[in-house]
Parts: sequence; C-alpha cells; structure tokens
Amino acid sequence: MQNVLRVDWKIPLGLLALSAIPCAAGIARLIGLVGIVNADSERFLASPLITWLHIVAASLFCLLGALQFSADLRRHFPRWHQVAGRVVAASGVLAALSGMWMAARFAIPAAMQGSLLLGVRLVVGAAMAVAIVLAVQAALNRNMAAHRAWMVRAYALGQGAGTQVVLLLPWMLTLGPPSALQRDVLMSLAWLLNLLIAEKIIHGRLLGSFHFYKEIF
Repeated sequence: MQNVLRVDWKIPLGLLALSAIPCAAGIARLIGLVGIVNADSERFLASPLITWLHIVAASLFCLLGALQFSADLRRHFPRWHQVAGRVVAASGVLAALSGMWMAARFAIPAAMQGSLLLGVRLVVGAAMAVAIVLAVQAALNRNMAAHRAWMVRAYALGQGAGTQVVLLLPWMLTLGPPSALQRDVLMSLAWLLNLLIAEKIIHGRLLGSFHFYKEIF
C-alpha cells in the first residue's frame, strides 16, 4: 500500500513542478498588464481579456489537471474528481481556443514565432480541443478507457510550455540564445515529445506506466 501511494503521487507532483515556471511566467505577465507598458507587453494589452482568459485557463488546466492523475484522490474523493474534471475540461478548451487566437492574431515578432511555430500552435490547439471533447463524450458514454486516453493526450499537449522550458533552458545556458528557426523547432519538438510520451503511457510501453495508467481513474 505504501508503494502504491508513493507511485500515485510521484506523477502529479512531477506535473505540478513542470507547470511551475510557465504558470509563474503567466502570473508575471498578468501583473505586467497593469504595470508599465513596454514593447514586450504591448501586444498583450491589445487584447487583455484574451490574455487573461488564456493564462488563467491554461494554469487551471495544468495545475488542477495534474491532480487528476492521482489514483488516491480518485479513489477516496470520486465526486471531487468529477467536479474537478469538468473544470479541467472547460479550462482546457478555453486555453486551446484562446491560444490559437493569440497565435494567429497577436503581433508576435518573427524571432519569437515563425511560420513553422504558428502552424504547429494552430494544429496543437485544435487537436487539444478535439481531444477534450472526445474525452468528455467518452465519459458520458461510460467508456472510461477512451476517456482517460483522450485526456492524457490533451494534457500532454496542454503541457507543451513546461517541456519547452526543459528544452530551451539547457540550450540557452550551453549554446546561447537560439535562432528564430531553432526556437520554432525546439518549441515544436516539445509538443511532439509530450505526445510520444502520452502514447507510450496509454499503451503501457513505459516502465511502470501500465500500473500507473490503470490506477489513474
């Protein structure tokens, strides 16, 4: 029993840690919206409501979603899991759609978003929203295997910002700032890496993932 609980909390805590830097950056961005206007914050001030919506929704999805991976919470507080799941699903769809809007409509400098990253962001946002809708539909149909598979995929896509930090930070510390194309590629690889890990978890090909995956819901 002790071992199961240790494994049960290992993944949620890891996901919370992965969410920490992007969520902190988002909070700093929100604070900046009510502070001094500069070139970096100008594009966000053009549509502050969308910016607030995206940051709050994405933070809720990542932080509250991480706790959904706890079998212990699911087992002892099933009603909490259901209510929190609805919040996670709604915030995930809002984060995906607002993220697509920001990628397409904001005046993002080419050094921060080229054509490659724009296309990837639009595809990822659409895929994340569709995955959540399919997960909700599966839950309503009592197909819990499909429900958890689609939610794992959606969460993997929603955690792209966390993995981007993991990939970009070592690059910057060792090689310096990446070029625009290198940045686009690294950020795109983060989503691909997350999705590959999600598929391996779903199909039980990661060490210990089958037991963890069966215990999630």
